[in-house]
Amino acid sequence: MEDIEYLVQDILIPCIMILSLSLLIIAALSYRRTKNDKILVITIGFLCFFIKGLILSIGLYVGMLSSDSLPPSFVIPFDMLLFLDFLILLLLYFAVFKH
Repeated sequence: MEDIEYLVQDILIPCIMILSLSLLIIAALSYRRTKNDKILVITIGFLCFFIKGLILSIGLYVGMLSSDSLPPSFVIPFDMLLFLDFLILLLLYFAVFKH
């Protein structure tokens, strides 16, 4: 079980951050070139995804996702991460179906 936790915490989260940052940069450059509103919405979606990765990384390495080591006021609520997922999907949905 520890191997799976290591895989998620130490390998997948940094990979997700690198991929989301790469897609954010590509989308931002594309928007700067085309000024297309759909690409702007996609760029904001990738920005939210990168911010979520930062929150996860900071939380894992500082202990903010664990209520064992810190007071409850410092714990990152799981609901906040779910809200970011919802926001990202909503932005991508509107980008795809925007006329």
